[in-house]
Amino acid sequence: MEDSPAVSRIRLPRVSPLKLGLGISSVLLVAFLAWETAFGRWPELLEVARAGALSRQPTGILRDFRIALIHILLVGYLPAAFLAVIQGGRRTVFELQGALDCTKEECKALASSVRLRPAGLIVAGLIGLLIGFTTPYITPPVPDQLWNPQTWSPEVVWHRVLGPISAVWVLWLVYAVVSVSSRMSRLAAGLSSVDLLELRPMQPFTRQGLTNALLVFGYVSIAGLMVVTEEGFGLVALILGPATLLVAGAAFLLALRGVHERIRQAKVDELTWVDEKILDQRASLRADGSGKAPGALADLAAYRDLVQGVPDWPIGSSSYGRFALYLLIPVFSWAAAALVERLVNALIS
Repeated sequence: MEDSPAVSRIRLPRVSPLKLGLGISSVLLVAFLAWETAFGRWPELLEVARAGALSRQPTGILRDFRIALIHILLVGYLPAAFLAVIQGGRRTVFELQGALDCTKEECKALASSVRLRPAGLIVAGLIGLLIGFTTPYITPPVPDQLWNPQTWSPEVVWHRVLGPISAVWVLWLVYAVVSVSSRMSRLAAGLSSVDLLELRPMQPFTRQGLTNALLVFGYVSIAGLMVVTEEGFGLVALILGPATLLVAGAAFLLALRGVHERIRQAKVDELTWVDEKILDQRASLRADGSGKAPGALADLAAYRDLVQGVPDWPIGSSSYGRFALYLLIPVFSWAAAALVERLVNALIS
């Protein structure tokens, strides 16, 4: 089986996404806490926190501190999610080995071709930088000298540095999701056959789409904490909400587009064959009074109904249920943040 590596030229190391994300977040968190200690910020933070450690505030050190923590979580999560998308695409290829009818070596070559084009990463990164430098202008209060380092507090330094970085990684994650999902879609063209009565071999495509959607919702669960816990992010929420639903839906369905087309074509071919057989049996029924033809004709008609009832998308009710649960992940995370707020306030008071 031959295929061209159409998704990229950049190889990624074999690293656990979970370990990568935890490692980056842990290092940044330790550095941030040390930074706050070096600038002597803890007395003021604790004093302000006594009035409500997680209460919504329009300005102030506590608000800046919390936003910096969320940026740290994002910069840890996004590279991990990016890596998980690539590794998930490669794993899907091996899960499809039987359906693709490829040898282990051929599947390994296909899996290694799931990479990202440098040009695409550059374009996505530039768009991310533009978004990163623009976002502070739509999150009031907006300082007069927004990008003047001399006006930054110790916490705002982390906002200004990690904000553009996280925006770049967001665009890289979106690009990875679209590229890998498109690659999965094109792989469907290499399927040896599609058995309309047994679509379970197509489930790796569905799992890849669900994984991509989950990773997108994971991002909004963290980024949305700024909207829930802080003031001034209303416009960001209006943009982030619909954009997240659009990207998550595309992440889910784009990976299945190719196999969807294969299923539709297989149904057309099978229905064409059945219709021809029905016409033949009808001709036999008219010419033969033996009584055998009516039974065969009924079987063909029943089989035709069975083929028509095969879903065009390899998505079962459980997959729809999982996607619906993923939609609730941000809500759960925000509810947990509200619970933590009450616990922290109770401990401090």
